[in-house]
Amino acid sequence: MALTRARGRGRGFATNVMFLAAARVSTVAAFFAVSVVAARLLPAESVGSAAVGQTVGMIAALIANGGLNIATIYFLQQRPDEQDSIVPRLTALAIAACAAAVLVVLASAPVVFGLVVGQAAWPLLISAAIMGAAMIAFEFSGALLLGLGRPGSFTLIELVRGWGSLLAVGVLLLGPWQADGGLVLGLALGYAAAAAMGIVWTDRGRTSLMPRYDRRFSGEVLSFGLRGQVGNIFQFLGVRLDLLLVPALLDLRAAGIYFVAVRMSDVVGQAATAASSLIFPHVAAQQDRRATRMTERATRTILLIVAGSALLLALTGEFLLQVAFGPVYRAGTSALLVLLLATLPLAVGRVLAADLKGRGRPGLVSGSALVAVIATVSLDLVLIPAWGIVGAAAASLAAYGLSTVVLLLAYRHVTRGRLLALVPRPSDVRDLVATIQRSLARRDPDPT
Repeated sequence: MALTRARGRGRGFATNVMFLAAARVSTVAAFFAVSVVAARLLPAESVGSAAVGQTVGMIAALIANGGLNIATIYFLQQRPDEQDSIVPRLTALAIAACAAAVLVVLASAPVVFGLVVGQAAWPLLISAAIMGAAMIAFEFSGALLLGLGRPGSFTLIELVRGWGSLLAVGVLLLGPWQADGGLVLGLALGYAAAAAMGIVWTDRGRTSLMPRYDRRFSGEVLSFGLRGQVGNIFQFLGVRLDLLLVPALLDLRAAGIYFVAVRMSDVVGQAATAASSLIFPHVAAQQDRRATRMTERATRTILLIVAGSALLLALTGEFLLQVAFGPVYRAGTSALLVLLLATLPLAVGRVLAADLKGRGRPGLVSGSALVAVIATVSLDLVLIPAWGIVGAAAASLAAYGLSTVVLLLAYRHVTRGRLLALVPRPSDVRDLVATIQRSLARRDPDPT
C-alpha cells in the first residue's frame, strides 16, 4: 500500500512537471515570437542593446531579491500552520525589494553607458529598472503559489508572463516605441501582468497580503535567503554574463545575433526549469532528509527530454534562424549548436541545485555557481576575441560542465545517493512516454 501511494505521488509530481514544462515551453515560444518581432522591426544593434538592458534588469532583480523567493517557498513549506501570519511579513519584504531593484539599475548607469552600450540611453535603462521590479514581483507571487501548494496556478501565471510579454512588445514596437527601450518595457509589462494575477489568486485564497514588517522574521528570511540568493546571482552571471561581455568585447550587432541563439537554446532547458521549480518545495517538505528517489527520477527524465529537444533543434536550427529571424541571424548557427550541447549539464545542475536548496544547503549551490562565474569570465575573455560568439558559447559549455561536477559532488556528500541513479535507463523512456500519454489524456490518478 505504501509503495502504491509513493508511485501515485511520483506520477502526480511527474504530471505537474509535464504541465509546468509545457507551460514553460509555451512561454518560451512566446518569447521566441518576441525575438522574431524584435529582429524584424529593429536592427541587430538595437536587439543587442535591448539584450543588455534586459540583462541589467535581471541582475538588479537578483541582487535586490535577497533570496526572498527561496525563503518564501522554504518557510511556507516548513511552517504550514503559520502561513497566514507569514505571508503579510513576506509581502513587506517584497515591496522593499522592488524599490531596491529600481535603485540598483539606476546606479549601474555609468558602467552600462561607458563599457557596454557606449552611449547614454536613459529610456533603455528606465525600462530595465521597471523590468527589475516586475521580475521581483513575479518571482514573489510565484513563490507564494508554490509555497502554498498551488502548482496549477503557478503554471497559469507562467503562461501569462510569456504571452503577456508578446502582446505588450507587439503593441509597443508596432506603435509608439519602436526602439530597444520599447522591447524591454514590453517584457517588463508581461512580468507585471503575471505578478498581478498571482497576487490576486493568493488573495482570493483568503490569505491576507496586507504588508506587515517584522524585524525578527525579516532577519530569518534574509539569513536563509541570502545564502541561496548569492548562488542565484552567480548562477545567472554564469549563464548570462556573456550577453554583456559579447557587446563589450565585440559589438552590438554580434550581441544581437548571439542573443537570438541564446533565446533559441533556452527552449530545450524549460523542462529542467520546471522540474527545479517543483523539486525545491517537494524536498523542503519531505520528512526523510536523505530521500533521493524523486530527484533521481526527475534528473533522468529531464535528461531524456532535454537531449531529445536539443537534437531536434540542432537539426532545424539553421533553417529557423534564417526563416524566422532573417539571413543576418544565420551567422549564429554554430554558436547555437554549442549552446544546445551546453543545455545537458545545465539541466542536471538546475535539478541538483533545487534539491540542495530544499535540503537547506543553499551555500553549496552558491559555491558551485561561483565556480561557473569564474570559469565564464576567464574563458570569455580568452575565447570571445579569438572565436567570436562561438567562443562565448564554448565558454558557457565548459562553465556549465564544471559547475555541474561541483554540484554532483555536493549532492553525493549531502545525500549519500548514488550518482549512477541519475543516469537515464531504458525503463525511463517507457515511463516518460506513459507520463506524456496520461498528461495528454488528463487521466492521471493523482493530479495534485
